[in-house]
Amino acid sequence: MPDHQLDPHLLPWEEIHGEAWKSLLLGNGFSINIWQKFGYTSLFDVAKSADIEPSLDAKSIALFTKLGSSNFEDVLRVLYHARLVDEQLGSPQQASIEALYNNTKNALAAAVNFSHVPHGFGGLPAINSALRGFGNVFTTNYDLIPYWAIMQEEVWRFKDLFWGAENTFDPGNTAVNADRCVISYLHGAIHLVELPNGKTKKLVANAANSLSELFDLAHPEYFPLFISEGSSERKLSRIKRNDYLRFAFEKFQSMDGNLVVLGHSLHKDYDQHLIDALRDGDLNSIAIGVWPHQSPEQILLFKSRILADIMDKKVYFFDSTTHPLGSVELRHEA
Repeated sequence: MPDHQLDPHLLPWEEIHGEAWKSLLLGNGFSINIWQKFGYTSLFDVAKSADIEPSLDAKSIALFTKLGSSNFEDVLRVLYHARLVDEQLGSPQQASIEALYNNTKNALAAAVNFSHVPHGFGGLPAINSALRGFGNVFTTNYDLIPYWAIMQEEVWRFKDLFWGAENTFDPGNTAVNADRCVISYLHGAIHLVELPNGKTKKLVANAANSLSELFDLAHPEYFPLFISEGSSERKLSRIKRNDYLRFAFEKFQSMDGNLVVLGHSLHKDYDQHLIDALRDGDLNSIAIGVWPHQSPEQILLFKSRILADIMDKKVYFFDSTTHPLGSVELRHEA
């Protein structure tokens, strides 16, 4: 058992990898290591910028402001219901609502295309191989890296639970063989949508490298299911309102055995719901990857905060770059 003596030393992954690490939690640092554009402050900021075409126009931005949200799902859902009300009234605002909807959804597609790593980057086979060693993989990232990785080889090993009618999630049909790896998107993902009936559906693009196909203007009833910004409280509120997100989070809360955390700051403002689950769950050991290229003081602060937040758990702090999923060799250069 680690002695928890606070110092800036980080273990090499090789020193602890022999333990039976059953589960994995991936955060945005994992994606940023692969593709630097994932480090943008928010997808909303990208969508407002001059770097993309089309970007959000002033009226669309004003609607985000009015709703007090930077999540595209909130705005697109409001516009969908505005359209239904407008139709009941004889469609007097049809053109204005359509313009707002088209600008918002096109800007979302452009922002994702701009900030997302290209399909087929060279690290996917290595990621596939590393993920195979876990029984559960949880990710809070919205990107397609895990999805693309599990499609590389030995696809039969991986399950995402979207095997219902038309690739939907059925909470009554979630049994998985013990030798499979279950991928859970705790905050949704850009290939997941919520339908008006509350069901969650996985979208499968005809061409895997065409991200824009995931945002189809012909289906205004598809609401993107990914929480890319917001406080921990708001994230948890959204999780509770969707049967897939709720199921995935309850699975995360009920973990036992040992967990590896990679690329996650576990910041209380954004991740308190995750911290609470780690603290209150039945985990035996938690290995947390720490980026080594920061000051010793920053490493000490991170360690002390985590130990105070998680309390009575066996915690290892390791150098994230020594893990196969944190290796610089995964990095894709534009």
